[in-house]
Amino acid sequence: MRILFVNPVAVVGGGEKVLLTTCKALITANPNLELYLIVCTDGPLVQKAKALGVVVKVLPLPEQLNQLGDSALKGQNKLTSTVVLLAKLLPALAAFVGYLRSFNQLINSISPDLIYSNGIKTHLLLALGNKNIPIIWHLHDFYSTRPLMAKVLKWASKKVSKAIAISKAVAQDAQPILKNVPIEVVYNSLDIDVFSPRETQNHTPVRVGLVATFALWKGQDIFLEAIAEILKLQKDINAHFYIVGEPIYKTKGSQFSKEQLQQKAEQLKITQWVDFLGFQEDVSQIYNWLDIVVHASTQPEPFGLVIAEAMACGKPVIVSQAGGAAELFKDGYDAIGVAPKDTLSLAETILGLVEDPQKRTYLGSNARATAIERFNDQRLAPQLMRIFNLLKNKDD
Repeated sequence: MRILFVNPVAVVGGGEKVLLTTCKALITANPNLELYLIVCTDGPLVQKAKALGVVVKVLPLPEQLNQLGDSALKGQNKLTSTVVLLAKLLPALAAFVGYLRSFNQLINSISPDLIYSNGIKTHLLLALGNKNIPIIWHLHDFYSTRPLMAKVLKWASKKVSKAIAISKAVAQDAQPILKNVPIEVVYNSLDIDVFSPRETQNHTPVRVGLVATFALWKGQDIFLEAIAEILKLQKDINAHFYIVGEPIYKTKGSQFSKEQLQQKAEQLKITQWVDFLGFQEDVSQIYNWLDIVVHASTQPEPFGLVIAEAMACGKPVIVSQAGGAAELFKDGYDAIGVAPKDTLSLAETILGLVEDPQKRTYLGSNARATAIERFNDQRLAPQLMRIFNLLKNKDD
């Protein structure tokens, strides 16, 4: 079977980590599979996929197309969203027509048995082709929150054979939009040998970190505000705080810059307690280096890969408990949940764990056991191959 994955970007964010894990699991379990990847920008994903044995084709999107997106329009009224999006779209139409022609020609040259789309932009590109090939959409996001995009995706879904949702919350959100598309929940998985405990010692000072891209809703600002609250509660706290990550996407208006977050830390007068570590290639090493991992998303999380990864490393995780993230743990047993945007509750929970190493050990041990049971990548290939074979047989 020849499977073609298509992905909008070549940076390695959460969706791209899932893509790489998927390819690795499929190749390991089924060495005869032929896996191809078309990616619309160049970047680290290309070499990582090639290293797994995937045949990668880079077809760069013109820059004016690459910057299109509606993430920055969330919360605006429909009229405003429509005007802003059209103002961006119209100048890009000529470039889009040429790109679509090249995109379809490349698919024809690969001649896949099945196409697996891993992002909204590639969902839409595939909808404009005339391929009689089964198409799977991997749903990583809540589409109902996207201005205009839900209607566009509803139209585009007419050619979709199957959708895979990364959580029950995502599936429930998508169902009214993708009314005629069967949706199956397949939780994200990870290599539990890579994401495994390497350090068990508690450090002095205790290391508390938030690991995430700089998307506006990932909660770096809430984390900084919680640190300020902690220092009001206990000025001489035995802890130091870290923000790990950087902006990775090109869609304008959707991310913090490092400078914005540093300025906020200065305004809160907490700069001596906070370090910005930037992007880290080996994120599993970072989880092991930290004593407490904080997830502080301000919106419901579709899944929360950071949560699963940190749990697999045996770390106590504090989770912004909404959306798919709430499905991943049992509160007080293998992680601790707090309400999104509740800076005082987050501060008190962090402080409680800093002062209780036994609680940290208890949570971390249970978290590792949960990750082995629920997020092990060995379960992934059989789940996906069952779906792929059903679609291929139906198409034949």
